[in-house]
Amino acid sequence: MAKIGDFIKNPIKTFANSKPVKRICKNYRENNSKFITGFSVASIVTKDGYGCYIYVKQNQNNKSIPEEKRKFLSGLDLATGTLMIAAQLLAYATVSKKAVQKKIFEKALGKYFNKDFQKLLSQKTNLEDNPERFQKEFEKYKENIFVAFTHLFTLVLTTILAKRVLVPFIATPMADKLQKHFDKKSVII
Repeated sequence: MAKIGDFIKNPIKTFANSKPVKRICKNYRENNSKFITGFSVASIVTKDGYGCYIYVKQNQNNKSIPEEKRKFLSGLDLATGTLMIAAQLLAYATVSKKAVQKKIFEKALGKYFNKDFQKLLSQKTNLEDNPERFQKEFEKYKENIFVAFTHLFTLVLTTILAKRVLVPFIATPMADKLQKHFDKKSVII
């Protein structure tokens, strides 16, 4: 007779040993910071895709909105959703490159890692007598700040700049074109 715990343990064990989960674990182990940032962007893009679908569907079926406005609102929501997803993926694909991240990091925070700053920090930490240890700790410190900076910068660029600044400028003119498309069809979703 099977134990009650087997009903929980066996499905979890099967799931944990599946190919997709093993692939996810492998990618995470290879570069956990890149994986976490990519996963964050993917979850935001997925949410936006689902939201776009729901908004367009609601606009199409909302009888309290006049017919001509329904088509424009559907076009606006479809344009906004499509552009948000495309802009976020493009921003992530651009910023996720290590060379791009390093350039941005050096431009934004590079001055805090120059020789003068290192000297001042070594004096403040009482490690000026042990330059090897200081250099090792300093490089680790710089790398940790670099990883945090790239996470933050990627998420800010993809969610705030691309989604909230760039997309609204393009979506409204695009909605006019999509409204004409909706005029030809009765319902898209």
